[in-house]
Amino acid sequence: MEKISIFDYIEQACNVLDLNIAGFSRAADKLTEYLQSTFGGIDATVGVTSRIKTRDSLKEKILRNGLYKNCGADRLVYEMHDIIGVRIECRFFKDEEYLYNKIRETFCVDAGGGYFSPQGKKAVKLKLDTPQPEKQKNGFDIYRIDGSVVYSSETYNFELQIKSLVNSFWSEIEHKLIYKNVLLGQLDNLMKDMLNSIHESLTGVDHQLSLIFDRFSSNTIEAQQVQLERMLSLGLNDVYTAIVKAKTGITISISDYSEAVVSYLLSCSSYMKEAHGVPLRKIIGTGLGVLPETDDGSGDFNYGSVLISLMEWLRTVDYSSIAIGDKIELDVPALPPIESAVADVFLNNINSDFYLNTFFHIFFSLERGTDDEDFLDYIGYYTERITRGKTQERIYRTLAALGETDANKLPLEKTIAALAEL
Repeated sequence: MEKISIFDYIEQACNVLDLNIAGFSRAADKLTEYLQSTFGGIDATVGVTSRIKTRDSLKEKILRNGLYKNCGADRLVYEMHDIIGVRIECRFFKDEEYLYNKIRETFCVDAGGGYFSPQGKKAVKLKLDTPQPEKQKNGFDIYRIDGSVVYSSETYNFELQIKSLVNSFWSEIEHKLIYKNVLLGQLDNLMKDMLNSIHESLTGVDHQLSLIFDRFSSNTIEAQQVQLERMLSLGLNDVYTAIVKAKTGITISISDYSEAVVSYLLSCSSYMKEAHGVPLRKIIGTGLGVLPETDDGSGDFNYGSVLISLMEWLRTVDYSSIAIGDKIELDVPALPPIESAVADVFLNNINSDFYLNTFFHIFFSLERGTDDEDFLDYIGYYTERITRGKTQERIYRTLAALGETDANKLPLEKTIAALAEL
């Protein structure tokens, strides 16, 4: 059966993008380099990133917004205002306005039509005659500015966004849970209420994080770590509670499990290895929860920087793919006797207890290896915590108590602490 003409239009537009992707990519790179060199040195800036719309995103937008009515398929990608997306990321909500004002100061030469360019940089323009921030369809504010850049005699449109880490985090959740999921998109009232609740919580988190960041330098290292753990636990709990509700229709409290995940993240996760070059379990051997010293050996670790970089790391998680409620299949190799005994307790319960199963789905979504690799790292971490410094007799007693522990309580911090004291 012959398809309607719109599909020919979409395919033509996508082919134009494919044929000219090198030009779009180079223009985006040049633009990113300029914005990074101009605004990257500002203390509030975390970084500058860019992306080109994919074929799938282009198809969705053409249909969703009826773009095929606007111009020919051969020029559509050149006419779209956001075919290139550029984002300047900053630390907190308050930094968004600060950076926007810095942009207005820099783009100060009137280029006509509401567009402005920097001094001596006519190839880059931003439309600064519209009020900012804009109000989105979801009711929340966003700094979103249309622009254009000339590269190799071709003009490329782009959309510049200024977003705090929390707002970037929120946008990824909303995009992956709603716009990329047709079934969830149909649950308008329920999902919108839940997402609004998450946004309100994250707004509070941003305010608290900002206060903590500003005051970190005057606190002890121990106080900084406690504050960091609390903020991360709060954020994870809000996000994953909503995901569990969306996937299962059940509202449960996972705050204790969020605490357990955060304890792992800050002690020996792949994040710690990537961020600080510390082998996965080295930190455990020198004392759980104690982050490595600064380069000068002072021990004054910058928890503010850890907070910012860890939030950025968590933002890359694909929350839409978390299979809450699905069975977990693992292929675990032979382990040393003690670790094997610990692993068996978890493996015997991982698909029979909902809370333990959910804990590992959350854990696997946050870690970077395969599920098998992440499970082995967790077992090593858990074994070290409950057996460190014990005689053989105490280890046997600990393993016996572990086997009698309720499955839903196995990963909790209070359980690990109790087993470590036996």
